[in-house]
Amino acid sequence: MSNPFDDLEAETAESPNVEDDEGTAEAASAGELLESSTEESASAAESTTDSPAESGPAFEYDAVRQRPLYARGETWDAFEKKLRTTITPTLAREDVVDEETREIHDAVLRLATEEPDRIAELVLEARREE
Repeated sequence: MSNPFDDLEAETAESPNVEDDEGTAEAASAGELLESSTEESASAAESTTDSPAESGPAFEYDAVRQRPLYARGETWDAFEKKLRTTITPTLAREDVVDEETREIHDAVLRLATEEPDRIAELVLEARREE
């Protein structure tokens, strides 16, 4: 099975905003965020119910502003593990099995916005540990 994002790395490399040492991380981040808006638009248009399982993504791809997130490898690994072991199963219990990466990332940023003091605490903790 081919990866639909194979051409993304080439496009990202051509972008004037990509720095050489961070190009791979930015390409991977953008690749995780890019998704097909055609299928999502069709499924959202067909949905008329209020059930999260049947309503489709919370917002359309057109509403997305892509920005790279830079984090240590172990932080990404821990996030992805929680995504697989906690977040996705919780959504599945509510019959949401088609969650979109953009929905997860949006939720993470909304949580950070709701808990700015905790974000500052984590930054300070990390600086004290090093």
